[in-house]
Amino acid sequence: MKKNIIITGAGGLISNGIAAYLKRKDKTIEITGISPDRDRIDNFDHVIVNKFGETLSIPGKNFDLIIHCAFDKDDKSNELNTSGTIEWAEDAEKAGIKKHIFLSSISSQSEFLSPYGKSKKRLEKWFLEKNYFVFRLGLVIANGGMFGRLVSSIQNSPVIPLIGSGKFLVFPTDPETIYDHVYNILLDKFTQHQGKIWNLQYENGTSLRDILTILKKRTGRRSVFIPIPYYIIYPVIKLIEIMKIPGIDIDTGNLKGLKWNSRISIESDLRSLGYPERDLNEIIDKIDL
Repeated sequence: MKKNIIITGAGGLISNGIAAYLKRKDKTIEITGISPDRDRIDNFDHVIVNKFGETLSIPGKNFDLIIHCAFDKDDKSNELNTSGTIEWAEDAEKAGIKKHIFLSSISSQSEFLSPYGKSKKRLEKWFLEKNYFVFRLGLVIANGGMFGRLVSSIQNSPVIPLIGSGKFLVFPTDPETIYDHVYNILLDKFTQHQGKIWNLQYENGTSLRDILTILKKRTGRRSVFIPIPYYIIYPVIKLIEIMKIPGIDIDTGNLKGLKWNSRISIESDLRSLGYPERDLNEIIDKIDL
């Protein structure tokens, strides 16, 4: 039976990955993307230009599922991301879409909640109260997002500063588990678990140093790692913020989030869903770096 779905945030790392995976699994799945600035994107049958603050434009057809991936990186307070996501979900409800997936983050569970983490936590609550699906993700191992920035740093810089001496932990998420779980929900599996958060991150964290070491070996670069203790780097970044020096792709909120996220303890659902924790080397080897 033909399925029709909407993915907001079309053009982003995860939304594109989901669309490509679904097309590989079943070419009859018709995918409509919502993008703030592009009207054509690979693997999407249709793309509608829409931005947060505007009513979500939904074509006159029956949709089986909407996946909420949209995120405005320029919204530092994350107020627009929060209100815009809720407004679009309500627009989708009015259009008769009964199945929603919201992509959240383990940052929602940190002891230090950045504006990003606060937004995710508030949205998790909203979608759970509506009895929808919530996927909570860690560091997605794909060529984009935060992981993409790690790849770029290895490829472009001979010296890599290791914040917190590289000891802070990150909790990887295998993108294939995201895509496959979306597909299963589209096929009406796990309907008995609506209104549940699915933690799709690895049970145990991996240090930033270990991930960068894998990338260094994978790319053949000779980057030198320079450990920088947290208590040194934090006041430096704080001063840069006060002086409003441009060109720095990190702020004190990022640093606090990295520190506190490292201490998060969240039970993973991968095992109960039947997904193995693949070796990171195996996942990274398949990425076109």
